[in-house]
Amino acid sequence: MLHSNATFNVRFGQGHREIRLRNGFGEVYPALHDELLAQVLAIGDQDRVLDIGGGSQPFARADTVTEPYLDFSGHRSGNHVRSDISYVQCFAEELPFADKAFDLAIARQVFEHTQAPDRACEEMMRVAKRGFIETPRRNYELLFGPNPSHNWFVYLEGDEIVFERRRFIRHPFRHIGLSGVPSSEEGQLLLHWEYKNLTNTQFYWENSFRYRILDDGEGFDYANPEHAAQAHLDTAICSLLHGGYYLAHRESDAREAIRLRPDWALAHNTLGVILRKQGRHAEALAEFREASSLEDREAYRHNARLSDGEHAVVVDFEDSLPMDERFFREYGRPASIDLHQLLKLPELPSL
Repeated sequence: MLHSNATFNVRFGQGHREIRLRNGFGEVYPALHDELLAQVLAIGDQDRVLDIGGGSQPFARADTVTEPYLDFSGHRSGNHVRSDISYVQCFAEELPFADKAFDLAIARQVFEHTQAPDRACEEMMRVAKRGFIETPRRNYELLFGPNPSHNWFVYLEGDEIVFERRRFIRHPFRHIGLSGVPSSEEGQLLLHWEYKNLTNTQFYWENSFRYRILDDGEGFDYANPEHAAQAHLDTAICSLLHGGYYLAHRESDAREAIRLRPDWALAHNTLGVILRKQGRHAEALAEFREASSLEDREAYRHNARLSDGEHAVVVDFEDSLPMDERFFREYGRPASIDLHQLLKLPELPSL
């Protein structure tokens, strides 16, 4: 592997930024740079490499790429699989390969989606001699907001990777990362490159590894259509409330909510606002009219008769969900959440 004092350059604005492969939080794996990641992982020319759940961005060095959903992209924010890749269609929990068939297996932004991360871990160890797992980091997702399809929050405790069931549907801090991070090149650089080991759990293993599952059966389940619909629409609405970034992805979220709940006026209105912001006024008007026909509400009627110079009204949720209420009761209301308890921060020494 490359020496921890090694650096690499990332294009930043009109110039470049030098990034070290080790910072104050430990090793940094450049998971967004396939060629450099292959060097860091010391992948040899003859090594057989498996990419588990490669989806729309398969690892360039992979000899075999798996993906369970070839025709459905809702959990990938609308990003489709590559047409030039021959995928092996399977779930991470059931890999159709012989024991130790691969020298290395990689899973980037995958295991947080799984239904059974214990089985996914066991299968990864079974088919590969060593591997690399990257997921969003628990604290980052709790503060900034998870992808709608993430079932698990992931973190490290010593040499053990821990999977904790997500315990809310709509995000308690309204996905604040949808405003601050996309609007700042510096924020993108810090979170996705320079301090990627702070925003992501990055876990390299050889031979085998230890894992732990924290699941009481009461949390979020993306396989539940109502959970999925609420989570997708929550992300779409919060994006609009925070300025409307990544509109193509948020359009996918709103459409997925409608696919799961076709008669949901709030979802149709949200999609209409997103389409109008993209300049697709005729499509937006059709969604506004559908929302108004489904629910007699002034905001929907207003949007259904918009003139060119007017702004569409974003309508937010007005109800609460039992799971979210349980979460709030444990940690406090959103305006006064106990971050120390929520993020499992160490106790401060008394003065």
